[in-house]
Amino acid sequence: MSFAALLKTRPVGDERVTVADSDDAANADNTANADGGLPVVWHVIVDIPFLDGPFRRTRLSLDEASEALSKRVERATVVERVLGALRSISDADDWQVTISWKGVRAERDGESYERLEQELRTAGFDDGDFEIRVEYARSWGML
Repeated sequence: MSFAALLKTRPVGDERVTVADSDDAANADNTANADGGLPVVWHVIVDIPFLDGPFRRTRLSLDEASEALSKRVERATVVERVLGALRSISDADDWQVTISWKGVRAERDGESYERLEQELRTAGFDDGDFEIRVEYARSWGML
């Protein structure tokens, strides 16, 4: 199986499939289940960035400082909405969330990343609001 095909394959037993991707998912599941299932653990990372520039700035006027803080608060509201959407989309309660000066990162093993991305887009979020990355590890260890 190629690496590209592996990335399109979900973990065995992932029942959350939408009608739009059911044919592709069925093919991927057949491939995954051909030898008893893929021994792969998916690690889904959802990054929700704050503003592009640094938060710390010097020599601002009062108006510039007020505007910068307003933008930061608006962005924090978007971050809060994305986290709320993740809460309503995912049935799991084992998300590991990290907050830094760059943004918020939510991580979890075994989540269906295709469905997660589709549901977030359906909820009205766009590319600037979140970024989903997927890492995997073989559950059976090193060769």
